[in-house]
Amino acid sequence: MVQFVPLKLNVDSEDANKVRRKFPIQGNSLPFVYVIRADNKQIYGASGGLPGDQLPAVMREALRQAGRILSPAQENSLSAATALAKTAFEAGDLYRTFISLQPSIKAGLLGPNAGFSEASIQASELLTNLSQKGLKDLESVQSQLDSEETQLECLFMLLLGQRIYHYDAALQNKYRNALKEVEKEAEFTSAIKQARDIERAFLIQYSRGGKGKAVHALTRLALLSQTNAKRELILQELYRLEGSEFELPDFNPWATRKWKDDSGSFSINAKVVSISKSHVILETEASEQITVPIIRLGKEEQALLKLIQP
Repeated sequence: MVQFVPLKLNVDSEDANKVRRKFPIQGNSLPFVYVIRADNKQIYGASGGLPGDQLPAVMREALRQAGRILSPAQENSLSAATALAKTAFEAGDLYRTFISLQPSIKAGLLGPNAGFSEASIQASELLTNLSQKGLKDLESVQSQLDSEETQLECLFMLLLGQRIYHYDAALQNKYRNALKEVEKEAEFTSAIKQARDIERAFLIQYSRGGKGKAVHALTRLALLSQTNAKRELILQELYRLEGSEFELPDFNPWATRKWKDDSGSFSINAKVVSISKSHVILETEASEQITVPIIRLGKEEQALLKLIQP
């Protein structure tokens, strides 16, 4: 009985008349018995009593059709999660939309057995909208993969889609299968690797305190990028994280520039070849490569290299 809210209405009242108009039933014998689900769907309605064990049977059947019934705490938790997910969805952050609802999905509050409370309905509708968006995006991706201008973004979306639509097995498999087909083509090998690098940097923001680390990782990739398509894709995420006023630092690691040591008495014209946490390999204009401890360089040089350190 704790799963039901009993409500008794006087048959001569206006409220009872409204119920009969909204949920018409056969017969005029009293009492009129209704079982109405939380989403306002009539599960049972009849005139006359329910003798013997008929009432328990009706209630068991009603529970079978009720889906997951939430406690007040679960209802509040799901409402809060849905509010966060909706904000993310409206901002175009599909991954955050998913992870905001992921705990509720794992707990069985959503999915095939979701209930019909207000919070359950709103969350389920949002997941439906997310899946519809995912299907539309997939169709767009598949039609643009052959374009050099959009290829990297399409591959990034395929990779991320496998994570976002984890709750929708059919859609997730469509993303997986689409990526598998692309991976068979050797011409996509380099672009897929670049897309995976961007995905790794992109996902850092979703860990606790990860925003700053994600900005660094994405900035690093953008500065090291040698194609406009890759840089523009990364900048899209940086603008979303930092705002439209964000500007990429004025530093091209691949261009020859003057590098000074920490004393300021020695300098060399060179470009960056590679960098680790402690050393940088520079290539001079004479194509000579030298390995330099970063700590031996000037403060300005160290600050620039910090932008591209792993």
